[in-house]
Amino acid sequence: MASVGHVAVGLAAARAFRRGSRPSLWALAGWSALSLLPDADVIGFSFGVDYADTWGHRGATHSLALAVALGAGIALGARRVDLPFRRTALFAIVVLASHGLLDTLTDGGLGAALLWPADPTRYFAPWRPIPVAPIGPAFVSLQGLFVSGIEMLLFAPLLVYSVRPSLKRPTIGALLALWLGSVWLIGSGDPVREAVIGRLVGEDTAYSGGYSEAAFNAIAVGQSRARVRDRLGAAFGESWFYPAAGERASDTSAAAAEGCRAVRFEREALVAAFSEEACRTLGIVRSSTPRDVEQILGEAPEMCWQYSWSPGAGHYRIRDVCFTRSTVDEIVRGWR
Repeated sequence: MASVGHVAVGLAAARAFRRGSRPSLWALAGWSALSLLPDADVIGFSFGVDYADTWGHRGATHSLALAVALGAGIALGARRVDLPFRRTALFAIVVLASHGLLDTLTDGGLGAALLWPADPTRYFAPWRPIPVAPIGPAFVSLQGLFVSGIEMLLFAPLLVYSVRPSLKRPTIGALLALWLGSVWLIGSGDPVREAVIGRLVGEDTAYSGGYSEAAFNAIAVGQSRARVRDRLGAAFGESWFYPAAGERASDTSAAAAEGCRAVRFEREALVAAFSEEACRTLGIVRSSTPRDVEQILGEAPEMCWQYSWSPGAGHYRIRDVCFTRSTVDEIVRGWR
């Protein structure tokens, strides 16, 4: 997320915690910072922590268990400034837990490890209306601005509540209708909505040969890669993931393979690698074909096929199919 939604939760919590009275700027800033705290895991990128690791982004820090533990700890500390323990603990836990839950509503990246440490699985919600935001400096871009704008619309009720201006009922009704329309525009899969979004953002979508929307809508979780290829044809791009690449390499290249965990192809040509140096050590270079990579690293246990893209690097409709062990485990629709 672009953090607008998380901050909106923090601002609303600050308002609600004061039981109707206006919170101080310190309270607004404090609760907003708490709502963003789980994203402190991005610091790990600078120390070589992988996105998919336990303590990687959206990993353990986004779990419900850690939300409860940190919320209780914050409430204990809040006693020193005469804040009620139970009320502080409840609000802190809800604000922290909301972070991971909201991240499951995004349409990209990895899911959130909500049930860690009992279960390290990264979860997504069935409905994912929030575009994933670029990480780091890439956030300062048109895409980052686009995602921020969408989150401001989605979380407008919380933002309005946190400020709580004096509004008459007709005005509230009009704003509510406008908000519901915005949610439909952002989160619905309706063809009319898709057309409206396309006009608003200046859509520049291209599809791979053999693709059709009807065929894509017929893809379901559990289907085989062969069936998907029969329905949709060859994908424009493929991303292959090797969570344990070192175990699939020879003994002499195990260390290098451990760093070559992801590669991407477009039109059967390698265009990117998670670690170009580690992959190059194994003989995987820009001229490598999918068959070359498979001979070196073996069959990828996880992969995503991309059936749409933007020739002009603009906004386009996302149509991806992702697999685990040769069967569909995720179908991605959205905008980028």
